[in-house]
Amino acid sequence: MRTNVAGRPAFPRHWHLWLAISAGVVPVIAAAWLAYWHASRSLDDEVQLQAHRVLVHVEWILGNAAEAAARVRDEAGKSCDDVVLDLRKQVNSVLFVRSVDLFVDTSAVYCSSLYGAYRRERDVSDYVDGRLQILPHSGTVPDSTLFLYRSAVRGRGAIVAIDGRHVRDVLGLMARDGIDMTVHVGAVSIGKDGLISMHSGAPVSTVVMRSKRFPVLVRAESSRLELARRVISDYAGLLIVFAILSVFLGSVVKRGLAAVSSRRHEMVRALQFGEFVPYFQPLVCAADGRWIGAEILVRWLHPKEGEVMPDSFIPLAESSGLIVPMTQALFRAVGEMLTSVDLPPNFRLSFNVSARHMSERSIIADCDALQAMLGTSRVQLVLEVTERDLLGSEIDTMEIFDALHARGIKIAIDDFGVGHSSLGYLRDFDMDAVKIDKTFVAKIGGGALSQRVLDSILEMAMKLGLIIIAEGVETSRQRDYLCERGVPILQGYLFGRPMPIHMFVPRLAERCHAAAVQAERPCSTVL
Repeated sequence: MRTNVAGRPAFPRHWHLWLAISAGVVPVIAAAWLAYWHASRSLDDEVQLQAHRVLVHVEWILGNAAEAAARVRDEAGKSCDDVVLDLRKQVNSVLFVRSVDLFVDTSAVYCSSLYGAYRRERDVSDYVDGRLQILPHSGTVPDSTLFLYRSAVRGRGAIVAIDGRHVRDVLGLMARDGIDMTVHVGAVSIGKDGLISMHSGAPVSTVVMRSKRFPVLVRAESSRLELARRVISDYAGLLIVFAILSVFLGSVVKRGLAAVSSRRHEMVRALQFGEFVPYFQPLVCAADGRWIGAEILVRWLHPKEGEVMPDSFIPLAESSGLIVPMTQALFRAVGEMLTSVDLPPNFRLSFNVSARHMSERSIIADCDALQAMLGTSRVQLVLEVTERDLLGSEIDTMEIFDALHARGIKIAIDDFGVGHSSLGYLRDFDMDAVKIDKTFVAKIGGGALSQRVLDSILEMAMKLGLIIIAEGVETSRQRDYLCERGVPILQGYLFGRPMPIHMFVPRLAERCHAAAVQAERPCSTVL
């Protein structure tokens, strides 16, 4: 190194430029590594989540087969003419079941719901654990796989066949870019396109989940190419920012990304440990004050932070893709909590559902599962569509809406009047109800202009034949104003705050008892 006249080291010319470049290299490398790590962890979480969702649906399908087999296996040995109608009844009444066969002497099938009396030998060694096998084809339709579930007692029993298309449909609905999912029974594997013989090469993330009920496992994996694609597509902008502002903003971006990553992983953990719990806020009949339902609201019972309000985690759940499994977990929790609760007839249960969830056909299976737990005669399910995201393809979403309506499920627009697509939803989709946003209710009595806006919304909804629900009712004046204008259902702190199940059930029982003592007056409008 050169020295100056004072004998001190002399730095090369343009040393400040080289120092700036050197200082910028480290943050850029750190940013690249951080992007790779975050994308890898995010992909790992998504692979595990999708594998779990597929396994839950496959267990549900096989559970139906097991129930059908248990109902008829004791009929094995009786004359086929005497039992064939019972077999066909199972096919017609149990979801996913294609055929039911009876056998004696371990493997001799002698009666079928499809063919009546006939003889056929099925080798029990072909069944994994003596219970399940995948048949490459049905024997009548090419490339049509069958799942055969076998249930036997003392060498006699039933074989229930399920069309493999149901499992393939599950794999197709759960499919995500870059994630391959397969279902395995013994040495036979099936993917969304049919039977497969090999997996994708060079997996970077692989999850294998085994069923505790059936000899079946689900494998989900992603490739290194997908990880690289996600790093480039999701973090290219971040890398450019680090390259330009590495010295000044590098540490800030790193801390911010770490905070978001940490919060998201906390939410994944919270889903696994059931920390998202339902709170119930009563829906009240405006005519007589009866509790006719409840809106289900989510709270995060954080082990360190305590009760976390939804405004602080719902946006992150929606942007990170966790909102759908969170809603599904809420469905299951409500179903389990209310199974043994004595509810009034047609008790309304309203759930906030994201536009993303309403655009996926999985919402149909989720509602089916909840109705199966609660009973369609006990509750009226209402799905309130939030407007933070737009609904998907109009045709696909309309088909989903039709399927939900066919099940007696109602659909409402949440926070009507403040979203960017309220009128568009009324134009394009078959809605049943609107929930007036609390900001309109809060301005009742506050000025003629705001009340005229509210009156116009109410008049439009009534002309369209929509049920109207007003939220945010906090004063008697607001209640009376809405009742005078024919709003049938009210919700707000005036009637009850959101509360956990152990508080809601006793208060509901008290209200029902009080209503029974008084002369019964039906609510003027039914959702």
